[in-house]
Amino acid sequence: MKESNGLVRFIESNIFQNAILILIGINAVVLALESIPEAKAYFGDLLLEVDKFILWIFVVELVVRIVALGPRFFRDPWNIFDFAIVAVSFLSTAGLSALRAFRVFRVLRVLSAVPRLRLVVNALLAALPGVGWVGLLLLVILFVSAVVATQLFGPRFPDQFGDLFISMFTLFQVMTLEGWPDLANTVVAEIPWAWLFFVVYILVATLTMLNLFVAIIISAMENEAKGDESEPDRESLMLEEIRLMREQMNELQRKLEAKQ
Repeated sequence: MKESNGLVRFIESNIFQNAILILIGINAVVLALESIPEAKAYFGDLLLEVDKFILWIFVVELVVRIVALGPRFFRDPWNIFDFAIVAVSFLSTAGLSALRAFRVFRVLRVLSAVPRLRLVVNALLAALPGVGWVGLLLLVILFVSAVVATQLFGPRFPDQFGDLFISMFTLFQVMTLEGWPDLANTVVAEIPWAWLFFVVYILVATLTMLNLFVAIIISAMENEAKGDESEPDRESLMLEEIRLMREQMNELQRKLEAKQ
């Protein structure tokens, strides 16, 4: 048990974590160089050998973590994430050339290696339900606006508002604020009151709804950060309770020995 605890402390140490981060960075550089024809021709098979070497280090690191943590390893979603990425990378070098492009996912291990990045990802996952409902509401607004735009502007501007799906695509582009003044000016030139439609649509779909997405994600990140900060407090309370229980048991044992 002491050896296991020592192994756990080793894999959780800053030296070990920083070494893994450095390897991930080197792996990212190698993959980038492989994507540059001139660099690939210059280094030849060296890049592939370095990539395989780093992969085997990741395999050994994964085995060490499994040995140290035991069944607990597979209870942590981040450990499963690392295991899946290394497994796919290993299969890509074992003759499954179709999976070779997926080696780039190995760089995503930086998400599990950096605590702050884990916090951001956890916050994004926690925000998914709220984002989904806001997205559904935004889809309803886009649908209603597309129906109105098709009926109002479709006869004169079939390329932009010819049918429901064309109108939805056009209004989606307007929602991103990409080139919307040109489109609005074109429509307003023939339909003067059309500016009212575009102003209301942008206020509702862009300035209001898209800001809701941002608000939900920020709220989830704040909650995740509070939970992360309170984790050490919970551990301290548990340790204090254990200490008090031990003192009470020792006191009870002394009383029993005194009576005997």
